[in-house]
Amino acid sequence: MLKKALFASVLAMSIAMTGCSDQKAEQKAPKVDPAGEVVKKLEGTSWELVMDGAAKSDCEELPPLMEFLSKNRIAGNLGCNLINGNYQLDGKAFRFEAPAMTKRMCAPKTMELEARLTQMVADARYLTTMKGELMIWNERGELLARYRPEKAGACQ
Repeated sequence: MLKKALFASVLAMSIAMTGCSDQKAEQKAPKVDPAGEVVKKLEGTSWELVMDGAAKSDCEELPPLMEFLSKNRIAGNLGCNLINGNYQLDGKAFRFEAPAMTKRMCAPKTMELEARLTQMVADARYLTTMKGELMIWNERGELLARYRPEKAGACQ
């Protein structure tokens, strides 16, 4: 009889704790709606990083570019190294899936930018468009990077 009562108590506590943990998980991850519209089409455009007023490195390296390919593939560079892999896009929800990157060394300023963009790839959770630009956001709704359609001849 004591075993049945103990079992019932443990079962009741487990159910109660499970219910509480689900509520806490929902409270920790607030729903984010980053600014901008849902991206309708990514393929067919090469996107270059908007440098936020900072001068490009005189095009000593490749300008940071991304190209979204068919079958949810992505290719491009982060300023020095090449990147390719897959991505998932569902509405505004966006993730890079285990991208592969080359490991060249470039000028120090280019490597600083590349480190920031490598972190952006890891942290990306949302993708939106506004005024013709792609905007990449993290899970807290903080803007990580902006891209615009590539302009031919920018490094000539």
